[in-house]
Amino acid sequence: MILKTLTLVNFRKFRHELIEFPDGVTGVVGLNGVGKSTIFEAIAWVLYGSVAARTSADQIKREGTEHSDPCRVELDFVFEENKYRVVREMTGKSLTASATATIDSKVAATGAETVTSYIQKKLGMDFKSFFTSIFAKQKELNALSTMVASERRPLILRMLGVDSLDEVIKDVKSDKREKESVIEKLSQGLIDETGNDKIVLYRDQIKALKTQKDENDYLIKQAKEHIRSLEKERKGLEKQCTTTKDAYEKIKDKKDALSEKKTLFEKKENLATEIKQLKNKATERQKTIEHYKKKLRSFKDLDASLQSTEHRLDELRKKTEEYVKKIEQKTTLVARLQEDITEIKSKKKNIEKIGPDAKCPTCERVLADQYAFLLKNFDKEQTKKEKDIDVFSKEIAAFEQQKNTFSREDQAFQKKKIYLQTQIREKEKIVTTIENIVREVEQEKNDFKKKQQEFTTLEKIEFDSKEFQKVTTQVQEYYTKYLSTLDMRDKKKDELSSSKLALERIESDKKLVLQKIETFEEKTTELEENKKKIKEDKIIAQHLAMLADVLSAFRTHLISRIRPTLSSYSSDFFERLTDSKYRELDLDENYNLMVYDNGNAYGIERFSGGEEDLANLCLRLAISEVITERAGGVFNFIILDEIFGSQDLFRRQNIMKALNGLSSKFRQIFLITHVDDMKDEMEHIIFVTEKEDGTSTITIE
Repeated sequence: MILKTLTLVNFRKFRHELIEFPDGVTGVVGLNGVGKSTIFEAIAWVLYGSVAARTSADQIKREGTEHSDPCRVELDFVFEENKYRVVREMTGKSLTASATATIDSKVAATGAETVTSYIQKKLGMDFKSFFTSIFAKQKELNALSTMVASERRPLILRMLGVDSLDEVIKDVKSDKREKESVIEKLSQGLIDETGNDKIVLYRDQIKALKTQKDENDYLIKQAKEHIRSLEKERKGLEKQCTTTKDAYEKIKDKKDALSEKKTLFEKKENLATEIKQLKNKATERQKTIEHYKKKLRSFKDLDASLQSTEHRLDELRKKTEEYVKKIEQKTTLVARLQEDITEIKSKKKNIEKIGPDAKCPTCERVLADQYAFLLKNFDKEQTKKEKDIDVFSKEIAAFEQQKNTFSREDQAFQKKKIYLQTQIREKEKIVTTIENIVREVEQEKNDFKKKQQEFTTLEKIEFDSKEFQKVTTQVQEYYTKYLSTLDMRDKKKDELSSSKLALERIESDKKLVLQKIETFEEKTTELEENKKKIKEDKIIAQHLAMLADVLSAFRTHLISRIRPTLSSYSSDFFERLTDSKYRELDLDENYNLMVYDNGNAYGIERFSGGEEDLANLCLRLAISEVITERAGGVFNFIILDEIFGSQDLFRRQNIMKALNGLSSKFRQIFLITHVDDMKDEMEHIIFVTEKEDGTSTITIE
């Protein structure tokens, strides 16, 4: 298998990268965590699907992508001289998986699961075998060299898949124990607590139940005969009910007809009474109208009197308002005069206070003789204003007296107005009453006419009360007889229902007995089948025991062949890597590495650290070779992940020199390393670097 190209689209840390794999030794160089191992994880994922991923599907797709962006890996490789192309992708929000495999440009398989099965069949190995055969890690090489014998041997056998044979042997023994457990359990189920055979007991139960079933059949037969007899009696009563009902309905129809005639007759008599009442009422109505018309005549010239009264009220209101204004005017003048008197008194008091020797507040001359003159003028002016107040007060009193006269007259006319309005409303009420009575009289005339016409249509109706009483009595008698017949029929129905319920109970008992019979027969059949199964399972348990012995012997034989085969392949690799300095590398019974030098076997610890690393590397390459041959495939590439570990420069250079010598055995050797100073020792370099946005890019030199 030769890798050609790998395309990564939104896979892990890669946005969109294309790798063309060269032949020879190729270093995959970059810092830790940038995605070196992701390249080869992508190869495993595109071939084997989700089983080859170390995380869930939602963590495979690159972070920050849209739901519409696909996650896709495309791999081109050559296998057995055919060109293969495998494409696997996840799309949509739910990351729906799909895949396609083509061989020489022809579609060979489609669908995620189908492509995985196709690749597994073509390569001849599952993912675990594929990964172990082509992928060697530093921790595996260290484990091979540092483990004690009790740990090293199981590790190598596990890498070669022998542990899967152990699982098979374990499963076979487990199946054998399970069969023996089933046999024991089934055997215990064949007998009861006292040790009796359950099949015999069940058959006795079936026999007793069949006897009980025959008894139920006899009771069912008797119950059905009784039900048939009751059905016959019920039908006779049903017929009798029908006859009685017909007679009842016939006499009831006659009663209904007489009742209708009675109703019409009573209606005729009521109409006669109502007609007489309407005549009497019409006479009374006419008397009432005449009474109200006579009363109306007493209401004369009410509107003219009301108009004259309202006119006088308007005149009185105007005159009252006129005197109110005069009173207000005189009152205002009196108030002003009183204010003037108050001011004069204040001035006079001020003059008296300052005396005759004081200066005039206005002209600033000494008052002297002017002092007495001023006081006299103040008295004179005050006296005059007080006389004016007295005159105005008398006028106000006269005005008040006149205003009160008008007010009393206004009150009298107001009372007259109210009286006249009351009289007018009384007159209007009488007029309305007369109009209502006239309308009612007209309505009663119409009612009288209609009732008279209706009475004429009923005038010939006659009714015989004795005959009606006789028919009513007959209706009650027939109805009583009908109810009695119904009661007898219903009792017969109840008796019939009870008999049917009794029959149902017997049939239910029979059904239960049949179910028990069926259950015991099923149990008997089940136990008989269990007896047969016990016999068959005993044979299977014997075969499983034989198979476990054969597989154990095969495991012993396989393990005995693995060590010589690994020694042979390891020797071949070791001879190439040491330029034939050492021709033989062997594994002892504890899987310790032994190096032959000049025909003598020495432990690996005798040699230098570089030779020890080469020996462990050769053993790991031999393991890959054995796995590949067992799968029946040919893989011309191998991936070595961080095999340099903490080795010094000299040892790393020796390993590189040795690996370059394996180009005839492995056409493609990929070294994953973060050791930058080894790139000059490699034919090709795949640089993996991380950008600021967290994505990684690939550069090939």
